[in-house]
Amino acid sequence: MSIAIMTLVAGLSAAPASQAAYTFIEGQLPANRQPDGNSIIIEGAQELLVIDTGRHPEHTDKIIAMATARNKPITAIVNTHWHLDHATGNARIRAAYPDAKLYASTAVEGALKGFLIRGVDEAKASLNDPAVPEARKTDTRLYLNAINDPANLVPDHPVNGPMTIKLGGRELQLRLARHAATAGDVWVYDPADKAVFVGDLVVVPLPFFDTGCAEGWRQALAEIDQLDFQTLVPGHGLPMDHGSFSSYRRAFEAFTTCADGNQPTASCVAIWQQQGASFVAAHADQKYVQAALTYYVDRIMRSPARRSEYCGK
Repeated sequence: MSIAIMTLVAGLSAAPASQAAYTFIEGQLPANRQPDGNSIIIEGAQELLVIDTGRHPEHTDKIIAMATARNKPITAIVNTHWHLDHATGNARIRAAYPDAKLYASTAVEGALKGFLIRGVDEAKASLNDPAVPEARKTDTRLYLNAINDPANLVPDHPVNGPMTIKLGGRELQLRLARHAATAGDVWVYDPADKAVFVGDLVVVPLPFFDTGCAEGWRQALAEIDQLDFQTLVPGHGLPMDHGSFSSYRRAFEAFTTCADGNQPTASCVAIWQQQGASFVAAHADQKYVQAALTYYVDRIMRSPARRSEYCGK
């Protein structure tokens, strides 16, 4: 998936001309490297707020370039969750804008003691392995640098429940979903422009269940579906309208309900491939989609140990 920058104006016909547009920076989902999550830049009269900062410098530099072009400082970063394809760029942005406040869930603190450190020894060994491609070594260095810099991952403004950020005359509502795609997912609702930014609570071409809990995730999607919005920006993939999101939610419910039961894994995989066909079609590698769905059902969603860990039970 190539990186593209586009301006997304939600509800333009109803919004005053003075309101700023959103700038959407699409993340990469390459086959041979770690991904970047999508980023959003919301522009106030004198400042910028960034939702998710990506992983690779090439991605984060696009955010900084816009701030430079607008001649406005980045005063706030919102991390929708702690996965490093959404948060590694924090350090780079805060080096350029040291006063930027970081809003995120405190779930990252647990991740730094658990999930994020599990691969440290293997990562360090790979740096000395001549068989490992240089591109992967670059990603490994980014990973190690990020987890060794917790000050740029742990929020100075924790999101422990609903809260509001004011950006000039705009009010952004922050919500917290517990035990969904991660132990704590922050999503952002802009009621004035009827837009919602949800991180990996919505992912194309399939939900990434690496740290997911189906029960909490379904609850989060149901809460989002009740909102009055016209545009939803996912953690990976292109923006969608409310109707498309509702279709995604129905496919998610059918897929996860199957995984919660005793049907064969292949049946659950087929449910997503059929009911989520329009989202699957967005990814060229269909073998990847099938393999990822199979892995998630067998190794995470049907693993008592993983369900206990990720669902907090």
